[in-house]
Amino acid sequence: MTVPEEWKHGLESDTPPAPYATDGSDFRGAVRYYYGVVLKKFLKVFPVFLLLWIQLYVFQLDYLLPLGIIGIIGAAFTLLLLADRLNLVRKCSKVFRTYPLEFRSPVEKYSMESTHTLFLRFGGQAGTPFTLRAKDALRGRWPVGIVEGVWFAGDEPFGGAFIVPGSGEMLFLQPKDWNEAEEYRKDAGSERIEKARQAGIKRPGRF
Repeated sequence: MTVPEEWKHGLESDTPPAPYATDGSDFRGAVRYYYGVVLKKFLKVFPVFLLLWIQLYVFQLDYLLPLGIIGIIGAAFTLLLLADRLNLVRKCSKVFRTYPLEFRSPVEKYSMESTHTLFLRFGGQAGTPFTLRAKDALRGRWPVGIVEGVWFAGDEPFGGAFIVPGSGEMLFLQPKDWNEAEEYRKDAGSERIEKARQAGIKRPGRF
């Protein structure tokens, strides 16, 4: 489901200033912070579902069965969510270790899906000729001030990652339509293709 056009500019996160550098000088702080928050969110919820699951076997009472089922489903969902979030952070980290951060401005907002996926383009003289889809491991709204520019690492036909100055949101991105960007990847040359392979963005990923 795509968010209506008239809503997309109003759906911005209210994230406070990041507790790490967001000026492109060091991506490690952002990666460490994201790993920490992902694990904290998991540990706040998972033990509750785990207890609901375990009590079913400890007390062996029939009327506790619905709670046990909720615990099983909740624990499984929470584990899947943890794996998905950690994978997204890992993807960003791998890109940042392979490519240098460079400031790209402006950023053109196109749309947002209910799956917390943002669609955008980099503007300016060296603007992106195709739409990119981006996702944050923690949040699903437009970062405040994103239109003013971001610290990007990557190669647009393959994808990459970026950090938003100030609020510090970290997003992974790839072409919205992988096939549409194929002609640009064909012209990339062996050096760029090898670098994309090292960064884990040579092939489209699920996120």
